[in-house]
Amino acid sequence: MDINKFLEGKEVSKIRVGQSGADVYELDGNSILKHVKRELLEGNLFDTYSKEALFYKSKQSRSYLPEVLGNEILGNEIIILLKKYIPLSREEISNNLIRKIIKVLALIHTDDIPVFLGNSDQKKEPLSSERVDYCLKGWKSVLNEHLGAFDEAYIDIIVSKINEIIDWHNTEERVLTHGDFHFENLLKDSTGNILVCDWQNAGIGGASEDLSFFMSRLGADGAVFDSNFILDSYADAIKDIKGENIDINAIKKHMAAANVITSFEFWHEFLHGNDEERVRGVFDKMASDFEIFES
Repeated sequence: MDINKFLEGKEVSKIRVGQSGADVYELDGNSILKHVKRELLEGNLFDTYSKEALFYKSKQSRSYLPEVLGNEILGNEIIILLKKYIPLSREEISNNLIRKIIKVLALIHTDDIPVFLGNSDQKKEPLSSERVDYCLKGWKSVLNEHLGAFDEAYIDIIVSKINEIIDWHNTEERVLTHGDFHFENLLKDSTGNILVCDWQNAGIGGASEDLSFFMSRLGADGAVFDSNFILDSYADAIKDIKGENIDINAIKKHMAAANVITSFEFWHEFLHGNDEERVRGVFDKMASDFEIFES
């Protein structure tokens, strides 16, 4: 498609332009055009946009998706044209809105998994002894910058349990996941229905992944919320959709396990030179989530 010719005669406003992502335009105030060219992207980003386009093709009639007005996947170019909707605002956060958002997430998790995602379930591999030793030394180094401030015994205990935690976390039921479920990717139509966009990270995983990410982003953005209310809302939604009762405590435990794994393996790489308060936020959360896993 000649994108410039397509845009002729239309009122065009560029929303985002970048070498590392798609060019996004608002057209005539009523539609959104996402244009992706392989030559302008780094790494495997083109493949993630291909996934998004394929997802829209496979799920055209789903109530949680924006209306797709055009969708072309070419060899080195992707064009997705969507109806324009209203972005959600954090100022709107209320228990009623949270329940509506979580109901949509439950709809996603109970939907069938598209065929093209059939081989994308990437379960976590156990850490090698070399990797465990690297992470242990990294954390010890960080904590040594704040001598006496932290109980280092937690690190030694986690080291002895980390692969057990990984193995258990891999047992979580696999569902369709969004992979980037947060407020910037939520829209509403004129009647207030919640829609979900930006499906580049769609995949197969545990429900705890989307739930944990949604709550962590809310907290990072300064929103005040009740995590138990969110999980109870999720359980109510699953009950309403499938007629099944789910174990909230198991989801909490999987969320805790995911944070312990990620924190132990990666966070020490980013905490060198940080003040004690910053380190404590990560360390104490890892320690408390380990206690949840052990309970």
